[in-house]
Amino acid sequence: LDLLGDGAEGEAAEHVRVPAERLDELMDRVGELVIAQSRLSQIAHQDGGLALRSVSEEIERLAGELRDTMMVLRMMPVASLFGRFRRLVHDLARDTGKAIDLVTTGESTEVDKTVIERLFDPLVHIIRNSCDHGLEKAEDRVAAGKSATGTVHLSAHQAGGEVLITIRDDGRGIDRARVRAKAEANGLIQPDQLLADQDLLQLIFAPGFSTAAQVTNLSGRGVGMDVVKRTIESLRGTIEVASIDGGGSTITLRIPLTLAIIDGLLVRVGTGDYVIPLSAVEECLELSGEEDLRSQGRSLITLRDRLVPFLRLRDVFATGTPADPHQKIVVVATGNDRVGLVVDQIIGNHQTVIKSMSPLHRHVGSFTGATILGDGSVALILDIAQLVALAQPREERLRAA
Repeated sequence: LDLLGDGAEGEAAEHVRVPAERLDELMDRVGELVIAQSRLSQIAHQDGGLALRSVSEEIERLAGELRDTMMVLRMMPVASLFGRFRRLVHDLARDTGKAIDLVTTGESTEVDKTVIERLFDPLVHIIRNSCDHGLEKAEDRVAAGKSATGTVHLSAHQAGGEVLITIRDDGRGIDRARVRAKAEANGLIQPDQLLADQDLLQLIFAPGFSTAAQVTNLSGRGVGMDVVKRTIESLRGTIEVASIDGGGSTITLRIPLTLAIIDGLLVRVGTGDYVIPLSAVEECLELSGEEDLRSQGRSLITLRDRLVPFLRLRDVFATGTPADPHQKIVVVATGNDRVGLVVDQIIGNHQTVIKSMSPLHRHVGSFTGATILGDGSVALILDIAQLVALAQPREERLRAA
């Protein structure tokens, strides 16, 4: 027990120094408790008396409070992460001969410590690219009517169950012509292939992609953005890029606040159960037989005067079972994209303890992990970002038809 305080004030604050590994172990135990509580709840509601159901509900409440307390213990402000980049930007300014300011906001935003640890390397890559490729030399900035000093703005804020980290610079922006030329040279796209602007910008995340005219030590020898994307996706997050010619670029990372336990929506497709992260769910509605027939061959529905693509998960997962006569659509969103997921049944909310996929199944698309249900069976956790990305090309083809 450490007694820390200001002797002049005569006040002391008590702290217990605990290795981070102990918190991880405790989180695992809380996860197992949540699973056991889920099994107890199912038994109590199936064949238990009033007394057993009452005790089960009390244990559920206590387990939920313990989970929330444990989450708070694992949270750290991103200031501990952002503070490490000031020296990096200072060194980059010296090495590139540019005047660069780093501006940070939202340092008090709290994120799970594991997320913070794994965000460091991706942010280093992005900040290096902003300083080396994005920002211009002082004389070029002045000639373009800008201030001589370039700015990299690093910000964070919470939105629902996610934290949004934005890296924005006021440099020259991404040269779309060079991106397209490089992509054609690498065989990523055909010379006459039409691409939406966002699809063109996403090419910078292709493996080994770089528009640098020459290799420098600052930008990681022209590689790194593909590694950034893989790391963010391994955190069940997404990465978005926007750019204005002559006005700079913005990269936005959307990361779950925690990687351990989430609130999920349990659904059934065929004979399998799946979990949709509740933070991604916008609404649920019934797919009427009329709407289903009208949409055959065109997987689009009209939702408040807007066309929204949808995926029949029974087709995606090739269940081979007949559709439920009362199918439901779960509308999910990531960033500005919305997609409807057609499921057979919506079972209800579920406290989801996330378990890693086995090495054999780790690279299977559409799933980010698994969880154990109250009856001991396993439900797979859907990768919303991948499913949304899967629906977008279909939407573009259908709208062009």
